[in-house]
Amino acid sequence: MVLLGSTGSIGVNSLKVAKRFGIDVEVLVAGRNIKILNEQILEHSPKVVVVADTQDIPKVNHPCVYAGEEAILQVIEDSQSDLVVNALVGFLGLRPTLKALSCGKQIALANKESLVAAGSFIDMSKIQPIDSEHFGLWYLLQDRPVKKMIITASGGAFRDWDIKKLQNATLADTQKHPNWSMGQKITIDSATMVNKMFELLEARWLFGEGKYDAIIETKSLIHALIDFKDGINYCTFCKCKYAAPYSFCSK
Repeated sequence: MVLLGSTGSIGVNSLKVAKRFGIDVEVLVAGRNIKILNEQILEHSPKVVVVADTQDIPKVNHPCVYAGEEAILQVIEDSQSDLVVNALVGFLGLRPTLKALSCGKQIALANKESLVAAGSFIDMSKIQPIDSEHFGLWYLLQDRPVKKMIITASGGAFRDWDIKKLQNATLADTQKHPNWSMGQKITIDSATMVNKMFELLEARWLFGEGKYDAIIETKSLIHALIDFKDGINYCTFCKCKYAAPYSFCSK
């Protein structure tokens, strides 16, 4: 596989899956966390590595290292892998998604901006969502009429703040997520709830027209729910049936 964003939380977990199931890692693409990247190189022996900045190339313990956005596109085109895992952050992930599709590759997508910015140009049949919310919806979908698809939000760093205090919030305040340790951008987007709006747009492109909603679930145990038209609901936590809409499994 080609792994874009290898040193982030999704990239790190993708490599755990690759190791467990014996998936060869052909390409690693990372940002500026060279220490973790070198550890990944040692463990997974990729053929090619790409970093964000040319100044970091000498720091990478690999004989074949490139840098920059154009290099990412080139290694995708040159790769033999059928699968591209796109865990890049932000708009940077769009062109690699389009490139992978043009090369006929399957995409495991965690870069929500690809769909928010260009959903109408993307062949969803080649996309496997791996963000927890969208994977949860995909996992629960069955051949039954859907009334509503629901994703959850933790509420972010400001969920318990008095709204009058928000005007004085600092960058440091946005980073105090109550449940997760993530990168700066996504933690800010979580605090402002922009991330959840992106995820609702992403769900619309992935699963088609219909009703979508988001609710706050402070423990982050439930990531997605589906309300079927027959009145039976399913919990994404353990896939059990429960009767009351929007109530959570006691397990």
